[in-house]
Amino acid sequence: MRRWTKNLIILTSLLLVSCTTPSLPSAPNNTDIDLDLLEASSSPVEVKTVFGDILEVFDASNLSIAEQRARSAAVKVRSLLEGGHGSGTYVIAHGRRVVVTAAHVVRDESVMAIDGRDGETVVGQVVFRDAAVDLAFIVVPEMETRTAIRWRPVRKYDERLIGMSLTYTGFPSHHDLLTIRGYVASLEHNMLVTNMFGWFGSSGSGVYDHLGRYVGCISGMDMGRLGAFGMRIPLETVVWIAPVSQIDHETLKARILTAELPQTIRAFPGAAAPRRGGLRD
Repeated sequence: MRRWTKNLIILTSLLLVSCTTPSLPSAPNNTDIDLDLLEASSSPVEVKTVFGDILEVFDASNLSIAEQRARSAAVKVRSLLEGGHGSGTYVIAHGRRVVVTAAHVVRDESVMAIDGRDGETVVGQVVFRDAAVDLAFIVVPEMETRTAIRWRPVRKYDERLIGMSLTYTGFPSHHDLLTIRGYVASLEHNMLVTNMFGWFGSSGSGVYDHLGRYVGCISGMDMGRLGAFGMRIPLETVVWIAPVSQIDHETLKARILTAELPQTIRAFPGAAAPRRGGLRD
């Protein structure tokens, strides 16, 4: 009987040891980090062991997840025949790589130069253009220096959009990758009137909501009058957005699926975006 009692005590002790021995944590990786926590927190996020030891400290980004993705997908859209440039967004739509921009950026041209980073340029085929809404879609080859965003368009167009927070990344004037924030102020003439910055060159920039859904693209700036003088001045904080909800999505899908890719061109002359310092995006 004593032998059974002794064995029972030893077995119980072993079980208690196995239950109370903590497992050593593995090295943190991307799947261990709560991206929503990083986004919501304004202070550094600490990754700790079960003993409370700090393994690593992550500084929470000042950009939302939607803004970070928009920066990684922003491109320049240039004419192969004329000067100037617009902006656009590199997306995956219906299984194809597509750049979305403004219709007035592509004009009546059938192919456009798309600038990525570090001198990368590809040539894309314009497959859909809606001048009334001011949106255009260009099927492009895979880009090495840009990361495509999944195509998730906002289909609604009603008063619920007013007050919605927005963000976009574009290339106004001579600037390189500016990320802009704003909100929907009004709905007029089948367009969105927003309170956000816009300037020449930012036309075509993809505008996203806080959930990372594509709302539309930068279409133009409003113009005001200077008092009794009747002089027009730019109101760069009143920007018109071409809403993607107003286009024919079925026709767009058919055009994208049947499009043929043009020849890929890289390191096209003049492709490199102006750099004003800072890190590569």
